[in-house]
This record gives sequence, structure tokens and C-alpha cells, in this order.
Amino acid sequence: HILFQSARFNALDGVKELEEALEKYRSKDPKGFQQGNSDALIKRFLDSNPSNSRFVLGWMVASNFRKSVLNHLEQSNRPGVQTILKNRNLQSLNVFYPVASAGGQPFDSALLLIGLLYQEDHLSSEFGQQVELLAAQVNLGKDTRHLEAMCLDILSLSKRMNWGQLTTFMQKIESVETLRTLTHHAMRSEEMLPRVFSSLRFAESGGLLADYLRRFPETAPRDIQLGIVNGQEALRHLLQRQEPVFVSSTREWLRSHGLFNTPSAQLCKLTLRMPMFALLIKYLLYLFGSFFILRFLHQLKPEPEDASGQMQVDGIGFLRQQILALIFLVFVIVLGEPFLAQDSKKVENTPSWRFPVMQSAVTDDVESIMETKITQITILALVLFFLVQVCIYALCLVKLKEIKKQDAHSGLKLRLLDNEENLFDSGLYLGLGGTVLSLVMLALGIVKPGLMAAYSSTLFGIIFVSALKIFHVRPYRRKLIVENETERA
Repeated sequence: HILFQSARFNALDGVKELEEALEKYRSKDPKGFQQGNSDALIKRFLDSNPSNSRFVLGWMVASNFRKSVLNHLEQSNRPGVQTILKNRNLQSLNVFYPVASAGGQPFDSALLLIGLLYQEDHLSSEFGQQVELLAAQVNLGKDTRHLEAMCLDILSLSKRMNWGQLTTFMQKIESVETLRTLTHHAMRSEEMLPRVFSSLRFAESGGLLADYLRRFPETAPRDIQLGIVNGQEALRHLLQRQEPVFVSSTREWLRSHGLFNTPSAQLCKLTLRMPMFALLIKYLLYLFGSFFILRFLHQLKPEPEDASGQMQVDGIGFLRQQILALIFLVFVIVLGEPFLAQDSKKVENTPSWRFPVMQSAVTDDVESIMETKITQITILALVLFFLVQVCIYALCLVKLKEIKKQDAHSGLKLRLLDNEENLFDSGLYLGLGGTVLSLVMLALGIVKPGLMAAYSSTLFGIIFVSALKIFHVRPYRRKLIVENETERA
């Protein structure tokens, strides 16, 4: 039924036929439709304890149903099951009431449900080991918050799933953190549960899906929906790449009008087979395109009629255009690449519903993704400021080389050198501008590069301008001064 909802939300082909088949199955086997599969054990429990609910939690709240499950689990020879049942004796809890108290029904339901999933091998081996270890640690007096968080996740899922759906979901879970992430996203809205369930059903690993949802909480629902619409292999490729999908409005418009379909399909196939090669081709085209544009603009520039036109050095203009093309490429990569400057946001996986029995939250201190002080946008800003200063440094060296190659006396070269003083200081000006711009963007909340990245812009400017003047301009100026005095003498 959840897969049908996913197909309906995604407007897939064959939804009408699927709905008719689902209705036939419901009329043919009402109990099988209720529990979601043909599990004989659950069928026996439901026969002994009839329930009108289609969801697992509706069964578990009935005391007779819980007694049947408890009797079944107490006969188990598996140590893990007995370890989980011992958790029913816990007294010091943060969210739940103890099982023996008047409000102990939710905690008892969660533990018995976990034990039943464990006993019937509906948990993956990795997750089953974590559950057993967590239950054993709690029995030894360790903190119960992680266990209670897991119980909340299980209850949240059982509130909206039948037995067949719950077991299918749990078989793809590899860790407690994966369960927490997927449950959090599945319970966010009515449409998210079918989307997460169908994605998990066709994904190779629940961990990959959880990682994707954690890394891109804003765009992941749209992207996994796109993967589902395009088939199982498309979804798996998306989760393997762990990258957001960029949808170009221009490309979609061209495709909707039947334009560029064949070339676009061929380019997509090339990119899929050799992604790094395709990326290299893309950047080379950017580089050559910017270089040819600069060459074209240079040809449009009128020739100077004064003596300065005779002082042009062959090859220097060509070298300058190459450096400017590199600067353009850097800005294109930073500003043109989607999601490159988008930092992954931390998602707090809080339970979708709570029992009003305690005011403390179970997940306040639950382990979550470590939020690093140096974020992706900070690193990107540092690299951008550094590369810009390197390019300006190279341009200044080119200008210095141009002055050196002038066929003029030392006095004229000194004046030309003084005339380029502002160019040699441009790295410092740009560094200060980068700092101010970063602080303004940080204050407005447009992009948050961090104070370290903001101040590094000025720092890089100071370092490169100092290196240029101390190691290049100053020695050459000293040489020209000596030559000028010698010529006068």
C-alpha cells in the first residue's frame, strides 16, 4: 500500500492498474491485507486477539496481544531476545514510564516489538548486533537515552505501518543512526513516508539513503523522487554518487520543445561513463572560450597613437590574456557550479512524536553528525581568495617583466615602475574588499563563510603584496636607481 501511495504521489504509469490489483487483494484476503504479508505467526496472534487496526501499533496497545508476544518471546533460546526482555525491568527512564507502572504500555510495546523483530530475523545482522549490545549496556546500568530514542523510532514507524511494511523497512536498516535518520524524514509529512519507504526498498543500502538525507536535507526529497521516477538504477546511482541533482530550467525548456534531445542524451551517456573526463572537457571549453573572448576584445581595442604604442612588448599581451582566462575560469567554477558553495546543513533527528510523561527530551544529547568548525563554504572561500591573489601576483610579475623588456633608459623605466604602483598594491586592495564583502554577507546571512575566511582575504593580500614588493619590485628598483646614477655620471 505504501508503494502504491509512492506511485500515486509520483504520477507513475500504471497507477490505476495497481490500485485495482490492490483492491482485489483486499477483498480476496482481508487479513493478509491487514498484516501486509502472510506471516503465520502474526496471523496466529491476530486470530487470538482480533483487531480492527491495520497498523502494528494498533495491535500492540492491546494487552492480550502483548501477552501473546511476551509468551512467545519468553520461550526463545536466543540470548539477544532475553537481553531485550530484561529491559522491561528498567526503572530509571527519561521519556517512558517503567513497564510495571500505569503508563508503561508504550515502553512495553516498543520492547516487545523490537524483541519480536529480532526473534523472527527481521533485523539485519549489523543492526541486530547493535540492538543486543545496546540492550545489554542498559541492563548494566548505562544511560537509557539511546535505547529510548530507538524505541521512539520503532513506535513512530509502527504507528503508520503494518507488519509487512515494518519488516521490509527494518531489514534494510544497518545502524541505530540510520534508523533515526530515516524515521525522522519519513515522519515529516504524509508524502515523505511513501517516498522514504520506496527509496529504501530499492536502494542497495539504508545507510546510503540516510547519508544522502543527512547531507542534503532540503533537496534530498526532490532528488530521490526524481530517482524513483527514473527507475531503480537511477536511484541507486544517485545514492552512490552522494551528490545533489541540478535541474537546469534552460535544458528542461529545450527538452520540452524537442530541441537538443539527441546531443543532450549523448552527452549524458558520456558523462555517466567518464565523469572526470566530461568535467575536464567542460572546464577546458570554459578556459578556451574565455581566452578567445579576450583575444577578440583585444583586437577591437584601437591602437594607441602616441609613443606608448611603440613600447608594447611582443608576447606579454598574450601571456596576460592567458592569466585573465585562468581568473575567469576560477570564478566560473566557484560561481557557476551548483551546490559547490552550498554547505550541508546539520539535521537534528528528533522523534516525530513524544509521550507527555516527561519534560526532558530523549534526543538532546543523542550522537549526531559532528559539526566541523571549518565548513565547506569556509574552505571554498579560502581557496578562492588564495587563487585570486595568485593570479594577481602573476599579472604583476608579467607587468614587471614587460617593463624590464622595454627598450628605454633606466630613468624612464623607474617612472614606468612608479606608474604601476597601484597595480602592485591591487592585491592588498582586493584582499580588504574580500574581507569587507565576506563580513557583509555574514551579517546579512546570505552566505556564511566564517570569520577565518573573511580575515584570510586580507592576510593573503598582505602576504602576496609583501612578497611581490620585497622579492621582485624592490631589487629591480634598486638596480634601476644604480643604473640611472651611473648613466648620469
